[in-house]
Amino acid sequence: MTCAWTNDTGRDLDSVLFGVYANVFRRESTLPFDNATLPNAFPWGYAPSGAEFGRVTFNGETARYAFLGESESFMRVSCALKNGERGVFGFEYTLLLSQNRSFQGVGGDLRLSLFYPSLCVWDEGFICPGASRAAQWLFAPAADFEMTLYLPASYDLACGGEAEAFEADNAFRRWEVNLRGAGELAMAAGKRYHCFERELDSGLTVRSLGSDRALAKKALACACECMEIYDRWFGPLPWERLDVCFADAALSESRPGLIVLGDDAEGDLENVLRALCARQYFGCAVITDPGTDPFLSGGVCEYVSLLAEEEAKGGQALARALTQRILPALQTTVPGGLTPDSPLAVFQTVYDYNAVVCRRGAAVMHEMRVAMGRETFLNALKIYASDTAGKVKGIRDFVSALDEASGKSLGSALVSWLYTIDEYARYQGDTYD
Repeated sequence: MTCAWTNDTGRDLDSVLFGVYANVFRRESTLPFDNATLPNAFPWGYAPSGAEFGRVTFNGETARYAFLGESESFMRVSCALKNGERGVFGFEYTLLLSQNRSFQGVGGDLRLSLFYPSLCVWDEGFICPGASRAAQWLFAPAADFEMTLYLPASYDLACGGEAEAFEADNAFRRWEVNLRGAGELAMAAGKRYHCFERELDSGLTVRSLGSDRALAKKALACACECMEIYDRWFGPLPWERLDVCFADAALSESRPGLIVLGDDAEGDLENVLRALCARQYFGCAVITDPGTDPFLSGGVCEYVSLLAEEEAKGGQALARALTQRILPALQTTVPGGLTPDSPLAVFQTVYDYNAVVCRRGAAVMHEMRVAMGRETFLNALKIYASDTAGKVKGIRDFVSALDEASGKSLGSALVSWLYTIDEYARYQGDTYD
């Protein structure tokens, strides 16, 4: 792997930090799964895996490097890179995969997320977000990816970006993958995929891959409906293809240009897929720090998915969804002090993250929508989602979009709802009827 990067930090650097999250699989104690997810992610038992590095270079010369953190998931590479200069970092490494059902491994298929050294974001220093047991945690700058991949000829590939296959020999196919302006590249590959695709009026091609024909067709229909709605509201995605793939995974995930559907999508495919499609905008196209602002992806995406349900099925569907899916999270007791804008590090389980960040966060968004009006609120989301171009956005950008759309100062109202939304927990009526 090579990483070409222009130093735009305003400082001369003698080292650069990369995330090597494949190494969280080296030790059982550092696996990023809570107790409820771990047995499903490793049904065959734990076996160590990770990345073994043979050589690291800077501008073609061997560079010193060292691993940081308990899980060895950060690498410091020595360099001499002045402000404004461009440097090329090189990595020769072997990725060791274990048999599992996590975001990186082999089993019924192959799943590869966070499988390469990822440049850390600079903000007066390199930010090193630790792995989370509760939610996706990667925080990386936008980049242009080019990858050559050899797979057995019997395998199909789902990935972010454009992928073109070429015959390599009787046993393998060579895939050339290109993804532009994204924070990461991820993929899934497997045999026996049924593949269906449709090109939308926006130019986005949506593909659905899975071993079950009926489910793959259903996922395609739902994803197309969602993306058509989101395109009208927020504009086109920065990439031209979206792959939706059913995988042998414990948890679903949404990466730039790729949605992987896991066990949590069973029996709730439409609701899960709406939220994952929303994350293509708020979390993938709009890059945020999930460590400090998890609400901007989890809470916003959950509520956008409810708005998409309202758009497709009407106001009664929204009221029903709020009552059945959001209200129970408001009335459930969770560990003290957790609010929708709490940092990701304080959430130790998927359940707490979903209940507080996603569902209570969606309730906050609903209150803002009621105060602003539906169209004004959607316009605020469009403003927030526009002009991404590799920018990192935070809560101030979100508040600025609310203010611009409404012509009012809504920051204090948003903060108030974020800290008091749990007061609904003491209400025993049908709040959203």
